[in-house]
Amino acid sequence: VTYQDACHLAHGQGVRAQPRELLRAIPGLELVEMRDSDRCGCSAGIYNFTNPDVSGKVLAEKMANVQATGAEMIVAANPGCLLQLQAGCQRHGYPAEVAHVVDLLDQAYTAGM
Repeated sequence: VTYQDACHLAHGQGVRAQPRELLRAIPGLELVEMRDSDRCGCSAGIYNFTNPDVSGKVLAEKMANVQATGAEMIVAANPGCLLQLQAGCQRHGYPAEVAHVVDLLDQAYTAGM
């Protein structure tokens, strides 16, 4: 699993370690840090719709960083990030699952974490 920081959490609120601590608490989960995980994946609200060319270039760089981790799953804490990362996986042919950190925690607890 690799984690994409949500801009509003990382830059606005300084929340960086806490989501990673939650993920590391899940038995059997290996967290692999992505290069520039705190750089925007270029959803930024509706930026991916209003500036698709620029957004696509930023997303391509983000997906290269994701692929370098070898992660089977990308976890984020922002719905815009999730949609953008899902689109990136489809466009770039990367077969990773994309999940919200809370959904992953729910799965772990349901499985008897």
